[in-house]
Amino acid sequence: MILRRLNTACYMLGLSALIGSAMPTQAQTADKVVVAMTGGLADAPVIVAQERGYFRAVNINLEKVVFASAAQTIVPLAAKQIDVVGGATSAGLYSAVERGVLIKAVADRSHTSDGIPYITMFVRKDLVDSGRFKSLRDLKGMKFAIVAKGITVHALLDAGLQSAGLKFGDVDIVYMNYTNQVLAFKNRALEASLMGEPHATDLVNSGYGVRFMNTNDFFPNYVVTVFHYGETMLRDKPDVGKRFMIALMRGARDYNDALDDKGLLSKGNDDIVAAFEREFKMPAAMIRTVYSHSVDPNGSINMKSLAADWDFMTREKLISGNIKPDALVDPSFARHAVEALGPYTRKK
Repeated sequence: MILRRLNTACYMLGLSALIGSAMPTQAQTADKVVVAMTGGLADAPVIVAQERGYFRAVNINLEKVVFASAAQTIVPLAAKQIDVVGGATSAGLYSAVERGVLIKAVADRSHTSDGIPYITMFVRKDLVDSGRFKSLRDLKGMKFAIVAKGITVHALLDAGLQSAGLKFGDVDIVYMNYTNQVLAFKNRALEASLMGEPHATDLVNSGYGVRFMNTNDFFPNYVVTVFHYGETMLRDKPDVGKRFMIALMRGARDYNDALDDKGLLSKGNDDIVAAFEREFKMPAAMIRTVYSHSVDPNGSINMKSLAADWDFMTREKLISGNIKPDALVDPSFARHAVEALGPYTRKK
């Protein structure tokens, strides 16, 4: 059914009936949940859910912390210093699970789709204008940036290079977060990257870069990031994990409803735009020109994409291969949220 705005009393009543005595009353202290984010547009479901009060509606006090890469969150997640991580699956994640650390991917956070250039093969504009760069084969010998080694975009780069008949040794790979990539493009210290939003829009508008190719052209429906739960949510406080997922999914669904068929924020939704202004330090007019990722409004994760990542990481000896993708995923929280909210139908 279509997700409708419910008043808080009705929503809490339905939620209480669903999860029973595990649901705290509003008189009790709210449960604190610490969420690690990476400062990109894929944080949208969390931002929207917080802006529209969905975490408060399920008695959760949200605290956000920003990391350059989800790979940096594994240790604090295992130490229960953070509870939820939004980011890519990684070689470090597989290794941690193999060591016995309890971490599970619980919902889709961002994936690519046809016609929406969310993660793009991004090239410095002067190289395209001069004719130095005409096809992916021209990446040979260039300095190419990805956020970190052994994460999903590392496998995505491999797919892109293979599509052009190239291999890793043909490009000079450097590892830096998107903020530093922006600076490197502006300083002409970088020639190409797999660039995400909203940073790509910033560089295009500044005249420093070109979205050369949608990565969906060589790897369709690729899972870029997911939401992970640590032991706190999985074992210690699963009721909090269920309530968090309901709020998160409401944010994801509202965000889906706010996008047009080009992946741009449609007219209205001023509260979402204002929240993005605060988070990304970008003006509203620019935010409405940023191409969005796709996020599954029912939380489903494309396991074929995770399997392709696993194949790459195993082949490159970044992981042992003993832990399979299925061992990383727990779909039960997303399923519970769908039971609470009903299957998603996009608002017209």
